[in-house]
Amino acid sequence: MDQNTHPNGGICSKIRHRLLPGSVLSGFTAKTPAVRHVLNDLFFKKLCFMNVLRLLKSLPALAALLLSSVLTGCNDRTGNSATPYSAREVAVSVMTEPARLSDLRETLTSVGTARALRSVSVYAETSGRVTSVLIDADAAVDAGDLLLQLDDRDERLAAELAGVKLADAERLAKRYTTINARDANIPESQLDDARAAVDSARIALEQARVDLDRRRITAPFDGRVGITEIDEGDRIDTNTLVTTIDDRSTLLINFSVPEVYVDRVARGTDVSVRLWDASDEAVLGEVVAVDSRIDVSSRAFVARAAINNEADKFRPGMAFEISVNASRGAFLSVPDVAVQWGADGAYVWVADEGRASRREVRLVKRLAGEILIEGDVSEGESVVMEGIQAVRAGALLKPLSTDTKPDATRG
Repeated sequence: MDQNTHPNGGICSKIRHRLLPGSVLSGFTAKTPAVRHVLNDLFFKKLCFMNVLRLLKSLPALAALLLSSVLTGCNDRTGNSATPYSAREVAVSVMTEPARLSDLRETLTSVGTARALRSVSVYAETSGRVTSVLIDADAAVDAGDLLLQLDDRDERLAAELAGVKLADAERLAKRYTTINARDANIPESQLDDARAAVDSARIALEQARVDLDRRRITAPFDGRVGITEIDEGDRIDTNTLVTTIDDRSTLLINFSVPEVYVDRVARGTDVSVRLWDASDEAVLGEVVAVDSRIDVSSRAFVARAAINNEADKFRPGMAFEISVNASRGAFLSVPDVAVQWGADGAYVWVADEGRASRREVRLVKRLAGEILIEGDVSEGESVVMEGIQAVRAGALLKPLSTDTKPDATRG
């Protein structure tokens, strides 16, 4: 007879489903053959509800066995672990990169005007008529080379006369000394006068030679001579500019530096120099002097750079662009995608013993693909760069290798 047509079949079927749900039934019937046999007898042979009660009343041990099997089935449903599934922590897959120290260098650009290492305007030390001009504009000269000659006939005669007087004084002093050594009848005062006359004549000769030398205008040092406006026959005096001489083997360039760089631009700092508004290749130089004070109006100080000009490519007075690559110090570098923003400003996630730790930071400089920061982050700490959107404070992190991408969207 069909279960639905049995007088008690419908009732027994409903009782079976209310008392023993299918999932529980599969749990304990699969584990206890004896119970399965009884259940088959109860449900599949369609015993009526009263028969089931009568059977349970007569078999209390069977009831205990059923209860134990039901509990066993429920435990199997949730697994053998003591921790419920809902309480298990899922690690967030992330990619990290260690924070590293990076030297922050900034390029300071300024403009300066070049001057020669040594430069002089040449004037005559005395007045007179020019008898010879030996100045060739922009020609190289050595120290002591004659540039211009003044009429020196009087000075030559004075020097010759002084020489003669010195010789006479020396002969007289020598005669007195010889006589006194033989006869000892020359007064000592007379000997002293003779010696003084020699000294005076010697000084007069030196003065005559100085006067003669002043008629010759020479180069004071090696360099390049400038243009002169003087011709032979001109009469000049001490206010007449003869020419200029520049030692441009090295050029000095003064330039202004903002006061914030006072501890970064010093003697020996490298500089790059190029002609202003020109595409020529830059020339390397170095800072050779720094001013001792800061201008209160410009809030800047003056630095002096030197460049080698042995090739004589540049001239004094040229305008140059000076670039100084100055260091601001070492800062931590992190990938730009690792920096996040919150209500309190910028922050990064750091993997601290496998857990996510939020660290507040301050941005120092944004570079290509990275950001220099300051904050509560140490060199070498692992900073989360991918998978950031799934990270929360204290979350368990699962770092991935560089060839593995996390499921979370890149932050």
